[in-house]
Amino acid sequence: MMKPMLESAPAYDKDPNGSGPFGFTETNPNPIPVNGPIGQLAYLFRLETQSGQRILFHRLGAIDKVDVFEAVTFDGSGWFIFFVDLYHPRRSRLTPDGFRFKKEVAQFSGFHKFCESFPYDFAEKKASQYESGLSMAYIAVSKVSEQIHHNVFNRPLAHKAKLELIRSRLSSFQEQ
Repeated sequence: MMKPMLESAPAYDKDPNGSGPFGFTETNPNPIPVNGPIGQLAYLFRLETQSGQRILFHRLGAIDKVDVFEAVTFDGSGWFIFFVDLYHPRRSRLTPDGFRFKKEVAQFSGFHKFCESFPYDFAEKKASQYESGLSMAYIAVSKVSEQIHHNVFNRPLAHKAKLELIRSRLSSFQEQ
């Protein structure tokens, strides 16, 4: 069912009719086009801030057909919400403002499922990928264990307010 949708969708890096900040806006949508759920992971795990900070991420749910992801930098200093449209034949080659693609081959650093205690449940969620064979595709827990141990991941008030607004608009929500 998804393959015909992906093949019939337009292949572009950015919606020509989109407005607002690319990948960041929930109104006047301008989501990031990617190719399916694995395309979401493959796009997001390659993102890093302009200062070289990688991100951890998880899926909050969807607003209509656009998936919504929450992300935080590995050092806990930046929190973001990305809007991703998975019904395209390829991933966008553009990045949201303030981001670039990591030059080296990177491993997965997030999930296309909801994480109840994000990002503190990273190790648990990674372990749950063992049976799927994807566990080895994820970053080593040691890359973020010190930050988790020292509780550096604290959502700023403005981010919490945006999360509440988005949660009230979700048309689908995933518990796991």
